[in-house]
Amino acid sequence: MKEYVFRDPVHGDIAVQDPTIIQLINAPEFQRLRRIRQLGTSFISYPGAEHTRFAHSIGVYHLMKRVLDHLLAREPGLLDPETRVLAMAAALLHDIGHGPFSHLFEKLTGMNHEEWVVRILTDPGTEVNRVLRERHPTWPEAAAALVSGRWEGPPFVAELLSSQLDVDRMDYLLRDSLMCGVSYGRYDLERLLSTLTVYPGPRGPELMVAAKGQGAVEAFLLARYFMYWNVYFHKATRAVEMLLEKLLQRVLDLLQAGDEEVLAGVSPALVPVLRRETPSLDQYLSLDEVDVLAAIKVWAQSRDPVLADLARRFLHRRLFKGVRLTSPPGPALWERLLERVAAAGFNPPEYYLGVDRTENVAYSYYYLPPEQGHRHPIRILDTAGGRPRIEEISRRSRVLAGITEPVTRYVLFLPKEVADEVMPLLEPQLLFDL
Repeated sequence: MKEYVFRDPVHGDIAVQDPTIIQLINAPEFQRLRRIRQLGTSFISYPGAEHTRFAHSIGVYHLMKRVLDHLLAREPGLLDPETRVLAMAAALLHDIGHGPFSHLFEKLTGMNHEEWVVRILTDPGTEVNRVLRERHPTWPEAAAALVSGRWEGPPFVAELLSSQLDVDRMDYLLRDSLMCGVSYGRYDLERLLSTLTVYPGPRGPELMVAAKGQGAVEAFLLARYFMYWNVYFHKATRAVEMLLEKLLQRVLDLLQAGDEEVLAGVSPALVPVLRRETPSLDQYLSLDEVDVLAAIKVWAQSRDPVLADLARRFLHRRLFKGVRLTSPPGPALWERLLERVAAAGFNPPEYYLGVDRTENVAYSYYYLPPEQGHRHPIRILDTAGGRPRIEEISRRSRVLAGITEPVTRYVLFLPKEVADEVMPLLEPQLLFDL
């Protein structure tokens, strides 16, 4: 039997033996993930954050396999062998629709990566679709249902792929923490996995955590909380995302004004996106971070001074300064800020001012209890006394009391060169200088 072994820095050796999984890994659509960073622009803040969505996806597959093997060892009839492999395939492919710089690019273009995942899985022209179809004609649609939340099979399978305690989060916390060189994202993976269990629900077996695993879940949720505040919300990362957003907005605005020169030397894969056109599936699959970075290098030589300046700031890490505020600037203050920035020579000033809010991130950094509308709360199964009792974790845990409510952070970004002139205007709303 053919076997692939990946030497993974997080999980050690990951052996892949199933021929369908091997073929999916070798498919061009999956190999494209080697050219998309897992953490987008975080390499600006953490030099080691160069890991890819390819490596992360292999890790998610591995954890799905481990959890299912653990559950099946306890209850052999819980899942049939083919559904087990289907779940592992869906875990492998869950991020296959991501574009360059991931959620930032998604926000700028309006293209949802989950919709692209479904298209890639279900389009007969993709290699991924062919491989799934050859295993079973229903697999492309079944995998798409798992990824998109339309799964009608055993609920615990969908919860393992997408919930507040899923294998996606389990991998990225450990992987991002390791590659960034920080300890915030560490938790006891082995204890957590060993205490996962299932319990009958109205639609079938649902994912639970045995009571003895409560501490491991608390550590996991705290790791997620601190990773967001210390890594994903890092001031340099948010500054470079703001800079990239303004840069691409300048390109879009120039094109709308009829300046076609900004497309000279740009990869054809990027052109439809810049024209605000919906790319074909083939165009989207040919787009990766190489195209964006190459375009930025071209734009650094642009005749448009604003575009050239923004591109050079990105390439040379001359980032905007972040100033933390108690609330976003109101209309009157915003106009005064624009005037002050323009007077300093940054015209048009709207490309040099931006407010970042923590609500703008892709995922919630805090734990969402069911009363806040989350469909998949983390439930603890307590069998003490011989009578099973199920409790949502935030009602059991005092540790989590401080991370079940959102905290909104406002940061104004602007060129460092104009900070001294602007700071007096911000005094009434200044929280502290980042």
